[in-house]
Amino acid sequence: MRWLGALACIAAALAACDGENEAQHSEIAGGASALEAHSLLFERQVISPARGIHVAVGYGLANSIMIEGDDGVIIVDTLESRSRARVVLAAFRKITRKPVAAIILTHNHADHIYGGQVFAEGREVPVYAHRSTNAHIDRIVNVLADAIYRRGMRMFGQLLPAGGVVNAGIGPDLGFETPDMALERPNRVFDDELEVEVAGVRLKLVHAPGETDDQIFVWLPERKILLPADNIYQTFPNLYTIRGTAHRDVMQWVESLDRMRSLEPEILVPSHTRPVVGRERVAEILTAYRDAIQFVHDQTVRGMNRGLTPDEIVAAVRLPRHLAEHPWLIEHYGTVAWSVRAVYGGYLGWFGGDAVTLEPLPPVERSKRLMAAFTAGRSLPDQARAALAAGEPQWAAELARHWLRAEPEAAAASALLSQALEAKARDHINPNARHWYLTQAREVRGELEIERPDPSALPDDMLLSLPIDGFLAGMTTRLNAEEALETDTRVQFDFSDLGRRFTMHVRRGVAELSEGAAGQADIRIATTSATWKRIVTKKRNPALAYAADEIDLDGGLVAVVKFLALFDR
Repeated sequence: MRWLGALACIAAALAACDGENEAQHSEIAGGASALEAHSLLFERQVISPARGIHVAVGYGLANSIMIEGDDGVIIVDTLESRSRARVVLAAFRKITRKPVAAIILTHNHADHIYGGQVFAEGREVPVYAHRSTNAHIDRIVNVLADAIYRRGMRMFGQLLPAGGVVNAGIGPDLGFETPDMALERPNRVFDDELEVEVAGVRLKLVHAPGETDDQIFVWLPERKILLPADNIYQTFPNLYTIRGTAHRDVMQWVESLDRMRSLEPEILVPSHTRPVVGRERVAEILTAYRDAIQFVHDQTVRGMNRGLTPDEIVAAVRLPRHLAEHPWLIEHYGTVAWSVRAVYGGYLGWFGGDAVTLEPLPPVERSKRLMAAFTAGRSLPDQARAALAAGEPQWAAELARHWLRAEPEAAAASALLSQALEAKARDHINPNARHWYLTQAREVRGELEIERPDPSALPDDMLLSLPIDGFLAGMTTRLNAEEALETDTRVQFDFSDLGRRFTMHVRRGVAELSEGAAGQADIRIATTSATWKRIVTKKRNPALAYAADEIDLDGGLVAVVKFLALFDR
């Protein structure tokens, strides 16, 4: 089973962080389920991965982190309630009695902010956060409180009987109660970056949108210690949370992780799960995490551009094995399937493109019809025909779509579905819907196939007006991941007309684009941006461009052609 490999990695991580004997956990993990084994990450304790850095793990859904300074301490994130914060403060007080000199809230989520008054201890304490954090807090409380509360109770198992919660994926459980809220409002806010010195400790606070738009990370430059907040934790990320959230721009999340990678941190102290020590290990985790997010994004967009529906993309997108089995990417919190739907919705909205779903029957009516259908003793095709004959084209279309999915080669199913869609269009007053129904009816009958636009047909002036960074980024979403799973190639582009240099690293199913030189490029391409755009869009043959001295290559023309073949179109 996939999780067995993860158990060994979890045990190793525990040993690396706090010196516990790996064998101590093996007996527990051996007979445990994957989720029960995951609970080992949340054993309650204060871990000190470096001198003066203390992480309270397992006291709440999130961690609270204490940074010791000369004459005071800095608290990063304050847990979800007054009662849980009190327990953590007592644990911290066993380490030092220095007063709290500042509080940092990494973002607006409840499990990070509602214990702040406990740590402030009635004093006026600087509370640092992103400028938008207060507005995010207010939006939840004023506008969405009832919806988020109801959905949160379900997601975190708050109303389950004793023993019903094994863990919450990113922590042991959520200990939130409205009367126990103790918010200390942010009073020191910033936009992009803020460098401060608190109690003799130099800190850099950096806006890093990801799991939330107001997310920040904390960087201790002199010690190479990174506090990434909720942009990374030891489980597949919540690119969409089922408790409900605004769209999360997952490529911004990737960019934030890349910004962290560029710092080359030696210690990683996340706000959920346990710290990691060692530059190479931290780099490997950050890289795998960002690759998993980009893979889901790019392959979802690729599916969208191929005309697939959300359900079809969900069925198609699977993480490569090296990512799916990575101990930091097991689906204990977010899932690939939910993430695909979120990416799709973020780009194209709720409608998946199947005309049958454009105006579905109300749920109660559909359920009643299904009940009647199951007791009628007639086949699905017969019931679909009867619905169409009875002047019920929507129900006929829904049944015909099921028939066609079950028997894709059934000509009778295609004919019935197309007739139902045409019937839907007949008296429709909305031209958008009418056109969609009629067009898709022709597609279903095989009379029409909407082909992808020919990139070479794009007018040259339009092509050349496209910014090169956006053009290259577009290539990454067309990577044929299946063909690139064993590829590890760095390609450096030098655009002489722009004086700019880019690197595209195709790494096991993901194409990472960055501006700047590659340390060890496998292929170097020197040309103009116009020539490269024409080559990619097949307006110009790369061999002819090379023969005409329009492009200089290190690595060989064959390697460039093979590189281009990794991308659709």
